[in-house]
Amino acid sequence: MPPSEQLQILDVTVRDGGYLINHNFPPDKVAAIAKGMFEAGVTHAEISHGVGIGGKMMGFPAVADDEELLTAAKQAAPDLKISIFISPVEISLPILPGLLEYFDIGRVGVSVNQVGDAAKYIQKLKKYEKTASVQLTRCHALPPEEAAKAAKAAEEMGADIVYVVDTFGSMLPEETRSYVQAVRAEIKAKVGFHGHNTMGLAVPNSLAAWDAGADWIDASLLGVGRGSGNAKLESIVFFLQSRGLMKDVNLERLAGLSSAVVLPLFVHPPSAHYSELLLGLEKLDFSPASFLDLCAHAAGVSLEEFLMQAHHKMAGSLLLTEEHLKLTLAEYGVDYQKLLEVLKH
Repeated sequence: MPPSEQLQILDVTVRDGGYLINHNFPPDKVAAIAKGMFEAGVTHAEISHGVGIGGKMMGFPAVADDEELLTAAKQAAPDLKISIFISPVEISLPILPGLLEYFDIGRVGVSVNQVGDAAKYIQKLKKYEKTASVQLTRCHALPPEEAAKAAKAAEEMGADIVYVVDTFGSMLPEETRSYVQAVRAEIKAKVGFHGHNTMGLAVPNSLAAWDAGADWIDASLLGVGRGSGNAKLESIVFFLQSRGLMKDVNLERLAGLSSAVVLPLFVHPPSAHYSELLLGLEKLDFSPASFLDLCAHAAGVSLEEFLMQAHHKMAGSLLLTEEHLKLTLAEYGVDYQKLLEVLKH
């Protein structure tokens, strides 16, 4: 399939970038980013807590709740099309009605092997006449044809957009192309791609996805995002403009927004640490990766050995959880709760 000439860019600076500042995004900075984005010609942005709506209520760090962040963005850029991220947890459903006036797209994140978990959230979004997107996270853990089956299931539930998500940042451009083509061949819904930069390939992977027929690409200013970051928005726009697309986007304004607002807030652009590279290699999903270094140190073993033992505890799961860490540490005689208490002091 030829590259999409109607490609949409979704900015994820606020939502995914929040991971790098412990989700403490001040509303005034959210407003500045939303306003700057729209004035530069980027029409879609995701505004929510990094883990999804309700993040603050679930106990994750945050200086503002969902409504405060969304209000700030909407007041600063009334015509900006806003998406929110929805984790498949029960608290998300009762929160949705109170946010309807702010967002246009609801994006439900589910593991590629657990797509059924998205059903009731898609149903709610369709009931509220919102665009429903399903983010098939951890795609690289399954072959392209299996990811395509999951995409088909999401479409049958009512998804308007289905994303291939390179959660581990472990895909090569040719692999990205294979996944997007497989999904594109299976569904009539729009196809998106969300890349992570563990191997420094988020931009090439995003461009490969576009070349394979993706309709949506996620990117962020300076590439800020969880772990080693996401595709750099400025680079994506630069390349697409050289191909005759995105002519309405002012690249100079985007670069100015990065320098004036994003860089001072984040201080340093994201980079891939050894623990994140190992997670990508092993196709394990965990954040923050730096905590694994502390666990391995407490256990008195190398990070490689610790991750290998943790992987054995996962029994086919794609997400490394707190429970897996507890079991692994216990094997080395380390009490997880005591470790947390020591780290607090």
